[in-house]
Amino acid sequence: MLNQQWLQTFVTLIEVGHFTLTAKKLFMTQPGVSQHIKKLEEQVGVSLILRQGKRFELTEAGSILYQHAREYRQAETELLARLQTDEPNIGECRFGCSGAIASLLYPHFLERQIQYPGLNVMLEAAPNQRIVSGILNNQLDVGIVTKRTDDAELSYQAIGYAELALVLPSQYQSMPLDKERLEHIGFIDHPDGQYYLQQVLRANFGDAEATLNARGSKRHASGIAQQIPRRGYVNQLNQILLPVAKGIGFTVLPLSTVNAFIPRESLWAVELEQKVQESLYLVHKNTRPLPSRFEAFIDLAIRLIANESQLKSLS
Repeated sequence: MLNQQWLQTFVTLIEVGHFTLTAKKLFMTQPGVSQHIKKLEEQVGVSLILRQGKRFELTEAGSILYQHAREYRQAETELLARLQTDEPNIGECRFGCSGAIASLLYPHFLERQIQYPGLNVMLEAAPNQRIVSGILNNQLDVGIVTKRTDDAELSYQAIGYAELALVLPSQYQSMPLDKERLEHIGFIDHPDGQYYLQQVLRANFGDAEATLNARGSKRHASGIAQQIPRRGYVNQLNQILLPVAKGIGFTVLPLSTVNAFIPRESLWAVELEQKVQESLYLVHKNTRPLPSRFEAFIDLAIRLIANESQLKSLS
C-alpha cells in the first residue's frame, strides 16, 4: 500500500507547482518535501518527476500516479458524503423470502427501482433457515419468513399469512383421499416442502377428530410424512407444480402459487377440513438499523401481503 503521507506531498507538489510553496502549505521544510518524493519514488520503483532547475516535469509514471491519486481522493470524498447522508431513493436493498412471496413482491419492487434508478434491488428466494442465516451474516438486510427464532439479534413483525394447499394431480379428484393414497402418489419436494407437508398433515391427521376426509388416518403427522416416498425435488417455484400437473406426485405450496399456475385445471387443491395458514414475519437485525431506503419497500410488502391475505379470507 502506498504511503499516504508521501502521496499527499506528491499531489500537493503537482498542484502547487513549486517545492518551497508546497513546504509552506504542508508546514514542512523544502528538504522534507524532497525527501517524501524520493521515498515515494523508491516505493513505486520509478521516477515520478524530472527536475529542471527550479522547475520540474512529471514523468509518464508520475502522470499516472497523479491521476490515480485524484480519482482516489474524489471517490473518498463521495464515500464520506454518502456515509453522512441517508438517501431514501439511493442504495442497495437485499431481501430474502420464499419463492411464492418473491413472485408477489418482485414485480412491484422492480417498478420502484425503475422509478428511482439509484436503487439496486436484490431478492433471494430461499427457505426460512437460509434467510435467517443470511441476515445474521449481513448477506441480507430484510427477510420474510414463516417461523420465528429465539435469536436476540433479530426483530420480527407479523405482517400477514399464507394459506397452504395440498395439491394433487386432477385425475385423483374423484378418488377417496387417505394416507395410503398419498403414499401411493408420492411427494414432490422443494426447499420448504417437508415443513409445509408436516404442517398440513399435523393439522389434518394429528388427532382422532381431525381427518382429511371420511377415511382419514389418525397417524401422527411426522410419522406419515416419513412414510411418504419422494417422487422428485425442484427448487424453482415456477417448476414445482409441473410434475404434479403431469401426474408424477403431489406437493404442498401456498394457495396463491397454486392459483397462479397454468393450466390450473390439471391440479386439484384439496379442500382441507382444517385449513393451514402460515404466519408471515418481517425479520431484520435489531442491532443494525435499516437505512431510510427500506421504508417504502417494507410498506409496499406489508400492503401487498395484507391484500393477498384479505383476498384469501373472502374466497
